[in-house]
Amino acid sequence: MKYSQKKYPSIKFILNKKNVGVPEGLNIGIRSATGEFVVLLNNDLIVAPNWLNNFFKAYQITGDALYQPKSLKMKNHDIIDGTGCMINIFGFGFARDKGVEDHGQYNLQEEISYASGTCMFCPKKIFDEIGLFDSTFFAYHEELDLGWRARIFGFRSYYVPDAIIYHYGSAHWKWSSQVFYLLERNRWLVLLKNYSLNTLLRLLPSLIIIEFSMLGFFATKGLLLKKLKSYGSILRLSGHIMKQRKIINKKRKLSDNEIIHSFCGTIKIPPEANDSKLNKKFEKLLSSLCKLCGYDKIVREP
Repeated sequence: MKYSQKKYPSIKFILNKKNVGVPEGLNIGIRSATGEFVVLLNNDLIVAPNWLNNFFKAYQITGDALYQPKSLKMKNHDIIDGTGCMINIFGFGFARDKGVEDHGQYNLQEEISYASGTCMFCPKKIFDEIGLFDSTFFAYHEELDLGWRARIFGFRSYYVPDAIIYHYGSAHWKWSSQVFYLLERNRWLVLLKNYSLNTLLRLLPSLIIIEFSMLGFFATKGLLLKKLKSYGSILRLSGHIMKQRKIINKKRKLSDNEIIHSFCGTIKIPPEANDSKLNKKFEKLLSSLCKLCGYDKIVREP
């Protein structure tokens, strides 16, 4: 830190006294920002030339929104790390096209479900309208929650292929039972905060089937206790969830049905946990259950 402060005196450094988690760390930076725009940037990536100018060009054409770049693998620039993030109706979020070879086939700007927190560009005034990241998440899915909330309030998210970064990925967080716990707990936080009561009731039978399928599968991975722990944590956070629901529903501009059309009917298990044929088969099973249990029906409902 001292070296960086000395080498870059024009940059403002903020030193937190303790680990406040990813979302609150981002919030501290956003609150301290005085410019018209905010860029969130992880410390395990390198940016390509003109990345910021290309973000700004997209903003000038498209307007107020959340933007994310084309992310390529640090170790192999021909492999895609993500071309935008997608949400499944059951709360699973994932990076599109991860691991796919880049032949320029994804070089058109397009709308996505949400922008990755790895690198995000947006006008600061959006945070003034939708609020900051939910610090309760601590890590994982905080940008999914933010992007979903932004859409509820009328703001879209876009993939900008001309803005390019090279991402190492998982520089600090490796797959573990704790990561699984945070992913599952936060997935439920996202669902319970952002869906209307009517939608939650419509999804309930499908959610029960999905959850029992996951309980059985992750029990074989030694993660059953962590999965059960995530349910207990959600119960303890019920007061926070209800408070956030009131805030969101008071400012809601779009209905769930208007938003769900931008979601997808598949599920992607994190690559770190998806390293066997059994896992890939389970991923396909979950995706099939999504379509069977509700996605196709729900997106058709008025």
